[in-house]
Amino acid sequence: MSTKNRYDGIIDNYLETNHQLELHQFMTMISINHDERKVLELVKEFCMQSTSDLDHRLALEIFYVNGCTKELQYFIEKNRTSDNLLNQKYAIYYELMTDIKCNKNKQMIRDIAQLLPTDSVELRCLKYFIKMDIDICLHLYDRIGYYLNKLQPLLQDIDNPLLASSFNIRTHQFLFMYYWKRNELILARRNAYIVLQHPNHIRQKATLHIYLAFTYIYEDFASAIYHIEEARNIVKTIQDKDIDRFISSYAYPFICAHFGEVDGVETDDPVEKAHIEIARGNQRTAKAILERLPTSTPFTKYYLGLVTNKQQYLIRSYQDFMNKQGDHFFAKLPLHACEMIGI
Repeated sequence: MSTKNRYDGIIDNYLETNHQLELHQFMTMISINHDERKVLELVKEFCMQSTSDLDHRLALEIFYVNGCTKELQYFIEKNRTSDNLLNQKYAIYYELMTDIKCNKNKQMIRDIAQLLPTDSVELRCLKYFIKMDIDICLHLYDRIGYYLNKLQPLLQDIDNPLLASSFNIRTHQFLFMYYWKRNELILARRNAYIVLQHPNHIRQKATLHIYLAFTYIYEDFASAIYHIEEARNIVKTIQDKDIDRFISSYAYPFICAHFGEVDGVETDDPVEKAHIEIARGNQRTAKAILERLPTSTPFTKYYLGLVTNKQQYLIRSYQDFMNKQGDHFFAKLPLHACEMIGI
């Protein structure tokens, strides 16, 4: 049975009321009796059947934050061809955000975003989100703080409850990233837990659990794995192949190798394959893998430092993390390695 057939009766009950419900009202009402996954499915049908320009704009935010690619593309096109000028503007913003995730040219996206209209507070917020998304993709973490200072005063001026709530949660995610990369873990986790307690951002919660797992690599294995398992449980529910692959190929192998817990751990990621070999004591194999890689990153330099015990690799790794990325958190990896080998 299709999703539409399963949920038609529920949707019709709300659409046939004398007073047309707004989307945030509909979501609040159905959240009482349904879990996040089913709420999202019902929202898809509600938005498809709604004739409201506002609902069509809000659909962009809901489907963007929840990684609903097919529905997002549908509503980008629907808003692009709308007679409502504001809807057309929203379509441009969300298409750019989608382009960032698709690894399109970041400088080109930044240049386009700079020219976009910002004649409403919501559009100004979206422009800051785009700029921060680009900087995170480019590992320019220090710059996030500047945009957060510009963004946060705007949030209180957003009238629509659904957008206000979603933008607030997005801001807490950026705050988490900012504090995490500055190695201010108490503040980072505080912002993460605010997001985890909020409904209707189920895909973002999976990603956030993975990042929270990383925050425990200097503390204990059990806490890190707990968050990996939480992410896996969400991924099973939403059947997100991209996040599942990120966990199995990178996040889980990285954490296991870091703690030396590599029995039965495998990956198709060559960098983390080298990391696992290091944890198993197979230094020659790890070195051969790393030397075959086409590009060098702070992590590969760190792993080469572990393999060779050579100071220059660890120093370069530390400098790249700190000076090129503003990543104070992962910069501790080569720093700790230097201490271990007495540099």
